[in-house]
Amino acid sequence: MAKREELLERRLAQASPFKRQAFLALEDVRAARGAARAVGIALFALIVANALLVFAEPQLDVSTGVSHALLVFGLASSACFAVEYATRLWVADLVHPCCGPVKARLRYALSPMGLVDLLAFLPGLLVLAVPVSASALNAARIIRLLRLVKLSRYMRGLRSIARVFAKRRQEIVAAFTVLGLLTVTASVLMFEVEHPVQPDKFDSVLTGMYWAMTTITSTGYGDLVPLTAAGRLVGFLTMLLSIGVVAIPAGIFSAGFVAEFRAQDARARARCGADEGDARDGDGERVDGCCDDGVEADADDL
Repeated sequence: MAKREELLERRLAQASPFKRQAFLALEDVRAARGAARAVGIALFALIVANALLVFAEPQLDVSTGVSHALLVFGLASSACFAVEYATRLWVADLVHPCCGPVKARLRYALSPMGLVDLLAFLPGLLVLAVPVSASALNAARIIRLLRLVKLSRYMRGLRSIARVFAKRRQEIVAAFTVLGLLTVTASVLMFEVEHPVQPDKFDSVLTGMYWAMTTITSTGYGDLVPLTAAGRLVGFLTMLLSIGVVAIPAGIFSAGFVAEFRAQDARARARCGADEGDARDGDGERVDGCCDDGVEADADDL
């Protein structure tokens, strides 16, 4: 981590003052000053306003004038997000200082957050430039929901969740695989047992899968209930096994969060020690965020 920060400091020193301010406005608003801080805060406010509009717009019974104003606001937001995307491409070599300029920009453009930033403005501008049908317009409005994901950059807790997913992905995949196997097995067994008795209720394996998911997650809507003794036995075994199967992902997440919080505390103590001149870099320490093979992505790219 210290080496990455050294590379970042070197890149910032070599960059122009305008590029440094653009980097701070997008990546570290708290460290920005003056116009850069104002731009970062305004961008956050724009994201929040769009998030509120996504929920409020379907409920509003607006006049033609208000509808036109909302359309103008949506187009202006798309233009602002397009400028933000271009700026993030420009400063990507500062975000990933271990990569070359081209590789850093490709890394951002192909990252999940880069794709979210692209989809945050591209549909809105395409609707303006290309005549589209009503269904395509509705699809563009639905895609606007991705703008909500942009709020994750300003929430440290969501970054911790992303790190836990990245570090525990193998265990999480294994746990959900077991959960999927239980769901499929229970759905097939329940369909085979109950379909002859309730053909209108258990009309397919997919209906059995719906019953299995509501049973395993303890939702239990009550719209699908086994009537035969064999069906009730399948339901009993499914509920019994689901207690342990559902608890596995919860335990993995809990252990992951504890480990992540401890790692954050260790990084904070190491940073304080480095500021006091007590910290020393170990030989062969891996540089976080580099583009070498096998290196995990930064939390912002998840």
